Amino acid sequence: MLSRARLHAISQLSRRRERDEQGVLLLEGVRSVEAALDAGADLVELVVSAEAAELPRVHALAARTAAPVHTVATRDLDRISSVETSQGVVAVARQPSPADLSAARRVLALDGVQDPGNVGTLVRTAAWFGLDAVVAGPGTADLFSPKVVRSAMGGLWDVPLVRAADLAETLRAWRGEDGRVAGATMDGQDAAAWQPAERTALVVGSEGHGLCPEVTALLDDPITIPGSPRRRGAESLNVGVAGGVLLWRLAAGA
Repeated sequence: MLSRARLHAISQLSRRRERDEQGVLLLEGVRSVEAALDAGADLVELVVSAEAAELPRVHALAARTAAPVHTVATRDLDRISSVETSQGVVAVARQPSPADLSAARRVLALDGVQDPGNVGTLVRTAAWFGLDAVVAGPGTADLFSPKVVRSAMGGLWDVPLVRAADLAETLRAWRGEDGRVAGATMDGQDAAAWQPAERTALVVGSEGHGLCPEVTALLDDPITIPGSPRRRGAESLNVGVAGGVLLWRLAAGA
């Protein structure tokens, strides 16, 4: 039986402070929990609604974890879920341990990417292409927020993560003598001609503001994805799409 106090505590995990103090994050929905388990996530507890508990797919989830499994009323499950389509399944998992950047050779850095959906997509894409780390700088949506977790679809455990208080300083320290910093800009070299170095950090910024001046000053390789001359209203690519294109180029060329 899950106590009211514990239900309330889980509902508070939508707040970054509560997540970080406990070192956990919230997983919502059958697919999110499945993806996390596939990636080796450490579940603390699994909470399912009475209706969902009867579903074979949810039975299978419960059988895959040694964590406590709690069955609650649907109204109680709704109180701890931040989405309408939780499918009656919510889990608490340990946050992945912070990464050590010293040995990373291919890095994605996020400079003020505010939209959680884009951040999750970029983490998922970095994981898909086998990058060594993702670094989130100031102004970037929290890597462990529920929406980022949903969008990343298990990628949080497939690629090492770093939260950087000062992104420019973190990149400067990582670069050393043989690393290069590439960044998505509007006036760089054509992405098709980019030849990534063996140690490369790719930086993407917010769609509204681009890269901050401190990071821009570090760039060895400004990169641009050219658009069609026929476009009129499309000013730029979505950062998740642009990041995906450049991550493919980084993975293929490094």
